[in-house]
Order: sequence, then C-alpha cells, then structure tokens
Amino acid sequence: MSPSPPPRLATLVLCDTDGAVIGELPPLAAPASPYWPEVDELVAAARERWGLEVVVLRLLMTEAPYAGGEVSYLAQLVAGSPPAALLTRVSSATTAAVDGDPAHRLGWAEPGGLDDLAAWVDLALLPHGRQRTGQLRQRKTWNLSLVVTAPTDTAPVWFKAVPPFLADEGGVIARVARVDPGLAPTVLAHDPARRAVLMDHVAGRDQWGLADDAVIRAMVDRWVDVQTELVDDVEHCLAVGAADGRSLALVESVRELLWLPEIVEGLTTRDYDAFEDLADNLARRLEKVEECGLPDTLVHGDLHPGNWRGEGGDLRLLDWGDVHVGNPVLDVRAFVERLEGRDLQERTRNHWVEAWRRAVPGSDPARALALLEPVAELVAAATYQRFLAHIEQTERVYHQHDPPDRIRAALALG
Repeated sequence: MSPSPPPRLATLVLCDTDGAVIGELPPLAAPASPYWPEVDELVAAARERWGLEVVVLRLLMTEAPYAGGEVSYLAQLVAGSPPAALLTRVSSATTAAVDGDPAHRLGWAEPGGLDDLAAWVDLALLPHGRQRTGQLRQRKTWNLSLVVTAPTDTAPVWFKAVPPFLADEGGVIARVARVDPGLAPTVLAHDPARRAVLMDHVAGRDQWGLADDAVIRAMVDRWVDVQTELVDDVEHCLAVGAADGRSLALVESVRELLWLPEIVEGLTTRDYDAFEDLADNLARRLEKVEECGLPDTLVHGDLHPGNWRGEGGDLRLLDWGDVHVGNPVLDVRAFVERLEGRDLQERTRNHWVEAWRRAVPGSDPARALALLEPVAELVAAATYQRFLAHIEQTERVYHQHDPPDRIRAALALG
C-alpha cells in the first residue's frame, strides 16, 4: 500500500485555442485531492481567484512519485484575460514538455479539443427531452479518460471519453444491460468514433472501504450471474468493444514484456529469470486452468469495490474501459485485494468459488483461482505496459512503475 501522498501544488501553463503558450500562472494549492487527474478543483480555483475560465488539457511535469507534490499542467484559456503582471515566462523544460510527443496525444489533450463538447452534450440530450441548465464541469483529465459533468433540468449527466486502446464502454454496457439493465449506468448517448458516452448520474457513494459481507456476496453473485449469461456470447462481446484476453492473446501479451528494456531494467537479474520461467510456462499453466472447466466470458477487468456506486442493495458498476473476454475468476484479484482484512478477503474468495461451482457443476473454480492468481498480476502488468506504449512521455509518470511492480507481485504468488 502506498503512503498517503503530500498535498498538491499545481501550476497552470496557459495556452490559447491554437496552442500558443501565453504564460504561467502562480501555483495553486489543491487541498481537496492530491491525485493528478482530478482537475475540478484547479478549474474552480482559476475562476475564483483570477476570473479565468480554463480547460485543463494534460499533465506536463512533476517530480513526485505518483500523486501530490509540485505539478504543472497545460491549460487552455477559454475566457478572461490574465493581467500581464500575473504571468511569468515558461522555462525551456516546460516548453519542451508542451511541444513533445504529439503522436501519442489524445483529442481532449489538444488545444481546442473540447470546444464542441457543450454542443455535443446538448444534442445528445434532445432525444430524451432534456436540456442543460448550466456550464460543463471538468472533473477528470488524464491519459485514460476525460470526465465532464453537466446539470440538466432533471438530473446531472456525466460525459466520459476513453482512448482507443481501452474498450468501447458504450458498446459493452449496452450488451450487459440486456442481461441486467440496472447493473451499469444508464447510457443516454454513445459515440463510438469519439469513444464516448453520456450517462445519467448514479446517486449514492463509491463503495470504498466496503466491509459488509452481505453486500459483498450480493455483488459477487450479481456479476457471476451476468458472466454466466454471456458465456455463449463472447464473440458478440468482442465485436461491440471488449478486448481479447483469452489464453492465446494472454500468453502473447505477457511474452512481449520479456523483451522490453524497461522491464529488464526494472527487475533484478534474479526476478527477471524467475519472470522468464513463469512466462515460458504460462501456456502450460493455462492448459491446466482450462481443465478446471470454467468457460471464457466477459471480465470487467477492474472490479474493485470503488467502481461500484450506490446505496444499500441499489448498486451500479462503473468504469468498463478494461473489460475483456477471458476466464471469469480473473476478476477476483482486483475485487478482493481492496477489501480490508485477510478474513474478509478469504470469505469473499470462498464465496466466489462457490458461486462458480453452482454456475458450472463439475467445475473446479478453486483450482482455477489458485492457478490464475499470479496470472492475474501478469495481466495487470501487460495492461499497464499497453498504457505506456500509447501515451505521451509527460504522462508516463502515471504508470511507469506498475509493470515491474505487478511482475514482482506475480512472482511472490508463484
């Protein structure tokens, strides 16, 4: 578990719609959240302190390891005029960060990339007889998503876009909704070209710190029911946006890690040799998993309790960008590792095993889970490495330590 990060001190480097740098604003304290993608507080502070409307485009520089500390962002000036005395010239290092690696830049990280978003939301609301009643509110911006909210005449809506290397959430949610209409958020509009969805607000709270056995069991049972229903429809799930995480694709993605310099350099010689052995024997291990009798189906990929939102038994599952087709117990790791206490974790594992034993009589989910525990960590390592391969240099700081960390976790599980 990482220690609590220090507070964030954020500097906004302003640019115009064409991308020309205007100057650098004084640093802003962000006491509400140290996490770099959460930009709501920064946008509000620029408005309240200086009367400026800005859109935060992307992270530029930080020396902090994973959150908090001094950090700078590129921000597009949308309205207002900062006094010349307020701005300072940017350093050569900042200029290099602004200009560098455009080949991997996402649309929302480009100046002008969100200029048409308000009109898009308004148009998406029309078929539902709803209207926006206030300005858009930028909540989160980073290399894995853009999240913006807007008030309407009935309830708030959430716009989310993800990059091309993640699953198309709108297509997958629509498929899941045919099995369990209340499991995922209500999608009001889906734009596959933009890889974006507009969703109704989900009331309640995210289920971080969950310790209620009854709620946990209900989550597991509900998700297993959906997975069971989708066993015979995996090709459709792939067609509408899920990634392929079945055995052959999984082995290929893990073996690709072996030849990457950052993996070689990020592991000790002993750990690298052990990882090579694990990768070499992965296909054989997966053959043993298949002998356990569990079918491939839809895997959420990030099923931790914090991605469940609501109150009591009325919970919805969020964040479908990591969804793929594969062995169903690959979802256990993300869910269980964020539960507090070994007893609760073990009870949850046992309930998951029993749920699949009932769903597939004659199967051996306990053995499958034991065999797949290190594999789940390797899947996570390959996922993070895929992120790193497709994002620009200044944002690699978000994920750069994750692949070797997950490989070491896989080795610890044997």
